[in-house]
Amino acid sequence: MENSLFNSGKYYDLFYKDKDYEAEAKNVHQKLIENKATGKRLLELGCGTGKHAKIFSKFGYKILGIEKSLSMINSAQEVENFECIQGDITKIRLEEKFDSVISLFHVMSYQTTNEDIVSVFKTAYNNLKEGGLFIFDIWYAPAVIHLKPEIRIRKIKTETNTITRIAEPELLVNNNQVNVKYTFHDFNFISNKLRVSEEIHPMRYFTIPEMHYFANNCGFRVIEICDLLTGFVPSLETWGICFILRKNG
Repeated sequence: MENSLFNSGKYYDLFYKDKDYEAEAKNVHQKLIENKATGKRLLELGCGTGKHAKIFSKFGYKILGIEKSLSMINSAQEVENFECIQGDITKIRLEEKFDSVISLFHVMSYQTTNEDIVSVFKTAYNNLKEGGLFIFDIWYAPAVIHLKPEIRIRKIKTETNTITRIAEPELLVNNNQVNVKYTFHDFNFISNKLRVSEEIHPMRYFTIPEMHYFANNCGFRVIEICDLLTGFVPSLETWGICFILRKNG
């Protein structure tokens, strides 16, 4: 969806300007240290505009990001020791083996089929050194069902536009999925024109046993599960949880 306003690098960072990328990256960095990750060469699956990579770079990591959206890549900041290339994380295979692989901001929950989840696990496995770590976060099924997704409205303003984004979720409990319908009202106050567009984003939520199954069958073992920001054990209030996996070897 290269014409998607949601994936427009120009607007994406404005919609998520309050997200604490720094805290997330710091906590991943700490988890890498705690679990004795060797080396600082990272592969980031779904790197967006490089917000996490910017923080990782400050900790001395050298990051290669894979991003499907060309708009995101074109809007990525120039960050030392960060390179971003276009690619599909379910298919891409690289020559290099990385010390660790990360995938944040629920990129894994965009993989709504078992086949896609397995393919991303294979991408991580094939591009990871023996004993390397794979860290990612997902929507946590018990919390999604308990809290229930709600309608959310966000508004941003640029030098030329005011954009209102309405997110209307539909919970599909038999599919472990939430279809989020985004409606954008994009008003250009220079030309005095309004453009309205819609797009649907399917998001999958997972149970812990599911992730253990995928990990075990793709050559990984789960070594820790937690709330990424607090480090706490997942609960009914923890919408997104973090998995730390080690490649068997």
